[in-house]
Amino acid sequence: MSTSDPDPDVDRPEPLLVLSHLVHRLLKRERGSVPLERVTFRVSDYVDIGDQEAADLINAGAAEGIFSLDRGSRGSTTIVGVSPQGPEPAVITEAFGGPADATGTADFQALEVVTESIATALRDAGYATFTDLADADVNDLAGLTGTLTESRAEAIIQAAPRHVPVGVWLARSADVRYGRRVDATTGRGTARILDITTATEPVGEPRYRSEGLEPDAVEAQYVSDIGRNEQDPVPTGLHVLDEPDHPDVPKAATHPEAGDDALPVDVSGEVVPPAVPTEPRLQLPLGELLAKKLARGLVPVRLVGPRGSGKNYLVKYLCHRTNRGYVSVDCDEATHTEDLFGPLTPTEDGLIAPRNGPAKQALLNGSVLVLNEFPVMRAGAAMSLHRLLNEGKLLVKAHGELVEPHPSTRIVITMNPPTREYRDSEPMNSATRGRFRALKQPYIQDVDEEVATLDAQVNTSHEVVDRGTLRKIVQFAHQTRQNENWPTLSTRNLTILCEHVEDGASPKAAVKNEMWAVAEPNQYLDDTYETLNDYL
Repeated sequence: MSTSDPDPDVDRPEPLLVLSHLVHRLLKRERGSVPLERVTFRVSDYVDIGDQEAADLINAGAAEGIFSLDRGSRGSTTIVGVSPQGPEPAVITEAFGGPADATGTADFQALEVVTESIATALRDAGYATFTDLADADVNDLAGLTGTLTESRAEAIIQAAPRHVPVGVWLARSADVRYGRRVDATTGRGTARILDITTATEPVGEPRYRSEGLEPDAVEAQYVSDIGRNEQDPVPTGLHVLDEPDHPDVPKAATHPEAGDDALPVDVSGEVVPPAVPTEPRLQLPLGELLAKKLARGLVPVRLVGPRGSGKNYLVKYLCHRTNRGYVSVDCDEATHTEDLFGPLTPTEDGLIAPRNGPAKQALLNGSVLVLNEFPVMRAGAAMSLHRLLNEGKLLVKAHGELVEPHPSTRIVITMNPPTREYRDSEPMNSATRGRFRALKQPYIQDVDEEVATLDAQVNTSHEVVDRGTLRKIVQFAHQTRQNENWPTLSTRNLTILCEHVEDGASPKAAVKNEMWAVAEPNQYLDDTYETLNDYL
């Protein structure tokens, strides 16, 4: 007999049904395990049985495969799994919260501004679900009753998305992504093979040249207005180019040519800015510093920071704001010179001709070339860049070419710090290291700033995690970054765990799952879970 689909002829005791769903809800919230004692203590709130009877039922249910138990060496027992029996009892649904009733009609009074009379008016007007309300227009709702004012209608439309099933948002997002891959002729989805060197045209001209401005005109350059500079913007001297639609320029998610790696936008449609930390030694905002280094021409920059701290996003954001091409190459131990600059290939007439690689094409186009994890690639590939870093010219020996890059070309390399956590990261030799302007990108130190950044990224179309809970999650993440013995939650990890929350997991369960996902084999999670209890 399947434990997940019990035989309806078997008259299971009601307490066992309640227990199975209580455990299911607690496991979903706690993620991983629940002490047996916690369940036996709480079950009396929902059904009339005592602690010992509940423990006996769980042990008997374990023998039937309903519960999965883990008995510790010190006599403690935890429940690590359950197959809920039958439909969830109303007493559990009411206690933990649940979806709409079986008829599919939503309880609109779950919204604070909706009274019984307004809920009736909404249903009479044809609104049956929270999705209907989320898609409504203010003018459609205002005036349905005397008390349903325009401001109250706006509040309803803003609150309704929180109650829309996540499947609705996922289905709509999937439709948008699929639409970008639909062939205009056949109307059907299709695959595409993109040559990373397809974009052979140069980036746009500096705006001051094409629009007749002075080179130092404020409107012709990137003004650092994020992070610490939000209230007092700083001109950086990094010129804005005049061709935002160049294929290599990073696009906003709302752009018709945006790809899957497009930059996210906030509720107003603006690209979400990165959370910009202060460079710990130079004590200036990193975004401002990086822009000023890029403004100096072909001055190579080295960004050093832990995983998920936003190194690439910061570069991509600056490229978006200045209409500069962004070409990113992930380096590894197998990266050869020809992977960067291109191999020699036979032509149709039997001759041998050079084929441009992504790095060489970026230099020709005038894009910002980003080499990720630069120190781990082969020494020969790194050495081939030395002349470019010293003299601004690239000698491609295999091609027999001396390349003078486009004047808008810039070079940025990224790497993790060579610490215990990143023991696979190789330190750069002193000859190479001295050729770069080095900047450190730590995790965001200010809780409020990281909360604001996360809120803009994860709560764009609808609220996934409320601001108060986001703050607690960020505070806990900062704890993990201060303890070398704990797995570290990066800003990227926080966006992933918010995704788990959107899928239906509790915030605490999502944090636990992400901690488990990033933990190394020699790291123990029990201490981190105990600390997590202080936050969630």
